[in-house]
Amino acid sequence: METPTLDPGVSTPRGRAFRRILVGYDGSTEAQNAFRTAVALGEEVDGDIRVLLVVRPPAHAETPEDLASAAAAERANMAQGLQDLLDSRRRRVPDTQVVYADDPGRAIAAHAEEHGFDLVVVGCHGREHSTHRGLGQAVEVLLRHHPCPVLVV
Repeated sequence: METPTLDPGVSTPRGRAFRRILVGYDGSTEAQNAFRTAVALGEEVDGDIRVLLVVRPPAHAETPEDLASAAAAERANMAQGLQDLLDSRRRRVPDTQVVYADDPGRAIAAHAEEHGFDLVVVGCHGREHSTHRGLGQAVEVLLRHHPCPVLVV
């Protein structure tokens, strides 16, 4: 797949370039495309890219330690998948975080707002019933309720 090139002058409505970019990620093909697009944009504007994986709490996790262990395993699995997507120009996987929530859209929006992201990048599944870990439904929530720009790939 060809890496998209973007105009480095792309800016937020507030007049500054997108420097802090959050990628909502679920491992799907659409999320992989969103990740590649965010990486290309981040390289063009020398931006800071972070990746957020929102998953439902595991049923077997009964203690905070169980949740922390499951999150570490999810983060390691996601980091390996992201590393596989990166080409030789970028060797380091962006910082990643795992959040447990039942509503991925609201969790992504809250995380983006809390941490001051300029842009949220997500993949769109195109069909409401075709979701992988709920990110398809998250797109609609983000577009309707999040104050910063959302790029849907």
